[in-house]
Amino acid sequence: MRVDKKTQSRQDAIVVPDQASRQRQILDQLVEDYCRQVRDILQPRDLVKGSVYLLKTRCGNASCHCAKPDSPLHLATVLSWSQSGKTHVRSLAAGDRARIRRLTENYRRLRQSRATLIKLHKQALAAIDRLAQALLLPPPAAGKERK
Repeated sequence: MRVDKKTQSRQDAIVVPDQASRQRQILDQLVEDYCRQVRDILQPRDLVKGSVYLLKTRCGNASCHCAKPDSPLHLATVLSWSQSGKTHVRSLAAGDRARIRRLTENYRRLRQSRATLIKLHKQALAAIDRLAQALLLPPPAAGKERK
């Protein structure tokens, strides 16, 4: 089937706006998602870097029940974090456990939102590139050259 240049040009003109429209929709959705993540990051909250977990350990006292091989170990709730390449561990008082756990969850959520922002930013740049490609017109046809 033969398609003349005029018909082909009309078909291209129809396809390009559809592609551009789709890329605008994608970009609009990415911007909404991006703004949602930024709003989450901007929520006022305190943060503590690290993880709270239960640690089972022996105290080192030879007369303690934990010194025997089959005896139960001592349980301690601790905060563990890294700083300057070193891991630090601090025991938490019973009254601080829930609060510190919440603060570490806040930190984790902030870091996840940050990672999501990076991903969304890359996707938005790719969508902008596709939009530009869809809107790009071919160079004008060669006409008579002026002397």
